[in-house]
Amino acid sequence: MKHLVQILAVAALSALCLFTSCDKHTPYRHTDSSGINPGGGTQPGGGTQPGGNTSVKAKLRTDWTIEYLGREPYTEESGKVVDVEHFHMEAPGTAYYLVRTINPDVFRENYGTDVVKFFQDEQGYLEQDAKNFNEKVTDYLYTPATTDILFDRIRHGDWQGYLIGFDNQGKITGEYALCDFNIPEETQTQEFAKWLGNWRISDGTTAYDIVVSNSEANYAYFIDKWETGSSIDRESGTSMDGEEDYFETFFEPSNGAMYFTSQYIQTYEENGKTYDQFFFGNFYYNGRQYEKGEYIVPQEGLDIAAAQMTGSGNDEAVVNGCAVSVYMTDEDNSLIETEFTSMQYFADDGEQLMKFNLNVPQFPLTMTKIGSAVPHTKAVAKKISTRQALKHHTRLHDVKMHGSKAQRSATARQAKGMVRE
Repeated sequence: MKHLVQILAVAALSALCLFTSCDKHTPYRHTDSSGINPGGGTQPGGGTQPGGNTSVKAKLRTDWTIEYLGREPYTEESGKVVDVEHFHMEAPGTAYYLVRTINPDVFRENYGTDVVKFFQDEQGYLEQDAKNFNEKVTDYLYTPATTDILFDRIRHGDWQGYLIGFDNQGKITGEYALCDFNIPEETQTQEFAKWLGNWRISDGTTAYDIVVSNSEANYAYFIDKWETGSSIDRESGTSMDGEEDYFETFFEPSNGAMYFTSQYIQTYEENGKTYDQFFFGNFYYNGRQYEKGEYIVPQEGLDIAAAQMTGSGNDEAVVNGCAVSVYMTDEDNSLIETEFTSMQYFADDGEQLMKFNLNVPQFPLTMTKIGSAVPHTKAVAKKISTRQALKHHTRLHDVKMHGSKAQRSATARQAKGMVRE
């Protein structure tokens, strides 16, 4: 059984506006590996009213078009070049529309053949985002009869693209267009393959023997066996089974580095209670209003640390924490320039944030290769649920630079507490 450590929350006013950087690296806004590419939010089932508007009927518009035009390079404002997916849309006669992609197997598991339920969920996600950031649903939608949109890179496999019609009030109309497309997996490069294999990762005191395997060629890796061992609870000596937990890291072609990124892992049940599992970073803080110690940054999509090869043999590397600027309102509105000091698994039961391990390696870490690459046999997100879809936000690159004005924030929580049996 996993033993969880309760995390004590700090004062409610300790909102953090987060800005991160790591060797001038812009985090990948990677697609949810479960096969869902949604908008995020917390109110599934059709907006603010559970169940949605049952009067809406599905209508396939044969005069509308959504077309996948393939993968291409995109230069960000920083000058960094990333891969994006190009879509072309035509939707004459509608006030607004939304573009979403989803794996067809995931669609069937969540919605069967009910496209309206899918549209209602998307409306709900947008309504929740608009409420959270004091915006309107229509701020997230598109209006031109003809436009091109660039998605962040999408995983390989079969996909469906939906163009979803909305009215002037930001409500779904039931009208839509649909396309099926396939993205082939790339052949892995030698630079990507250098990270594959068995590695010992250590800070000189605490160490894990981890496995790095291919998740998406030239893009992402699986990390197995993190937090394996008897250091989970130093008093009881309980262990965490590294075979059942894994997260992803991301390859950066421009510098050959591997980035550890904060992310949602899975939803699971234990002893009749549901937990959302995450991988987050910590930073060390010793301020006036807060007790000295490590604090969690519970926000997805942040670069926590970067691993860089240090030798010519591709068998040694160092892992350094990424920079993070933290604005804490309880500290006289001071902006704290600091960096992540460690990273670990956490569990959220809806009431409290807990961790599995009282003793995790502190940056910088060394990585030493101890074995050759092995295939990864697990399936990511084996059980898909609508709730899991809410954990992910897909950012679009519009050729007209349309985007949300929202400033994301998170709440700091102190990384210490009591063991929960």
